[in-house]
Amino acid sequence: MTMKKYFIKDGYSEKGPLSIEDLKKLKITKTTFVKEAGDDCEWVQASSLIELKQLFKSKSRKIVLIFLLFIVVVFTIITIVVDYEKSQNEAIIEIENNTPPPTIKFVVSEHKKKILQELFKDCNLSGNKKQLIDACDYTNSIVRNEAVSIAGKDEGEYNIGQICDIFDYCYNNWKYVNDPKEKEIFEYASNTISNGLNGDCDDFAVLMCSMILSIGGEARINFAYQKDQGHAFTEVNIGETKVDDYISNRYKNVYNSTGIWSRVDKDENHWLNLDWFAKYPGGDYFDYENGTSYYIIQHYCNDFTK
Repeated sequence: MTMKKYFIKDGYSEKGPLSIEDLKKLKITKTTFVKEAGDDCEWVQASSLIELKQLFKSKSRKIVLIFLLFIVVVFTIITIVVDYEKSQNEAIIEIENNTPPPTIKFVVSEHKKKILQELFKDCNLSGNKKQLIDACDYTNSIVRNEAVSIAGKDEGEYNIGQICDIFDYCYNNWKYVNDPKEKEIFEYASNTISNGLNGDCDDFAVLMCSMILSIGGEARINFAYQKDQGHAFTEVNIGETKVDDYISNRYKNVYNSTGIWSRVDKDENHWLNLDWFAKYPGGDYFDYENGTSYYIIQHYCNDFTK
């Protein structure tokens, strides 16, 4: 079988006769004018000849392949950039989360006791002070061992991380159970640990206060009242330590952006709210009108208003 030959127009001149392989090497286009070798053949565009179409199909495939390769390369670059930015953001978050918790610097609060005045204080006459002091058995080995094992997650000097660790443990494991009718029981912190963290709000407050005292902090228990409602909660003395950034970052899933709540005493000590209603250390306070604070270390109590 004789292989067909072709002529092509190259400007004003002609080239040929050429085989299909020759045409392929010349890289003719679809619009190149060609004609088959022979006297009766006419000039036509290369794309109109069936036998030459395979030349352009292979070019089209190459273009498609190059385009697809380009898409793959672009997609790969975008993926690498996105993954890099994601890893950078995760690294920043990890650095923030791993930032050492601030060390708590504070001075144990002092209270001037006037004997006659103390004798007639309601908070002394009620008997609550003695019961709370006894219930906060922070030197008991059960309380001490439990507290240090929890606080050890943020080892080192006494710091806000340790306070948060203790709060999280008590808050996440607490089961509310009422006291007997018409009878207020302040359960010993050691007993609350032994019974699996069951009790009411004052039992929670006693446990929180005791565990903080057992690792070297200062805490007080508050009984607050609003109309016919009463509630007990603990506060911890953090002095003037700045803890807002640490707490808002640690509890960002529940932090409500209203600020970190504490009360300031006459010596400028900040007492951070540790109420279970708050959901995190420094959460908002129970809506009280008045109440009484009990200082366990000092065997002291005083009244407060909103």
